[in-house]
Amino acid sequence: MGPNLFLAFQITNPELIANLRKVLYTCVEKENGLKDFIAPLETAHVTLDVFRVETENLADAKLMLQDVFDRHIKTIWKEVGKSVTFKGLDMFGKTVLFARPDQGSDFLQKVHKVFRKALEDAGIEIHGYKEYNPHLTLLKVKASKENQLREIPKACLENMKDVELGSQELKQIQLLSISKQKDSFGYYHCEDVYNLAEEE
Repeated sequence: MGPNLFLAFQITNPELIANLRKVLYTCVEKENGLKDFIAPLETAHVTLDVFRVETENLADAKLMLQDVFDRHIKTIWKEVGKSVTFKGLDMFGKTVLFARPDQGSDFLQKVHKVFRKALEDAGIEIHGYKEYNPHLTLLKVKASKENQLREIPKACLENMKDVELGSQELKQIQLLSISKQKDSFGYYHCEDVYNLAEEE
């Protein structure tokens, strides 16, 4: 069976979201067919890892992740940085366009490594790639009878390879459901939240 959970941090900065929307508008202007393959900005996030936990084991998994967070992740956050900036666009193959994390990507790499080891040690079924490449997906072309477009034109990268997109404060990491219905805002159902910043 496929994955049903993932760890991520949500993109909420209005300025960053506005800049991502401009990128999408520019791409659709260059190729109108891309409008069918936009990753909704309501779900904008950066994934840390993807895995599967059966319902009967979810409570134990949450306790394990909270323990890892308390013992390791907060320390990394305090030492490495408290925000991630996004600069430039890149692609996975010809079908996925994403915004690249710039400053703060070292935090993402370190947090992924800690969570990945904890998931492996717990015997949890991991579905993330072996090599972690943090990204913020903007477009994902999929086979469709209604749309004959099969790849993202390279023109979408023109003049945007190094565009400054903005930053996101890292206030929390979320445990999100792939399979459950999205919330009233169109975002993923949240199973648990691990707060990095203390509530003001």
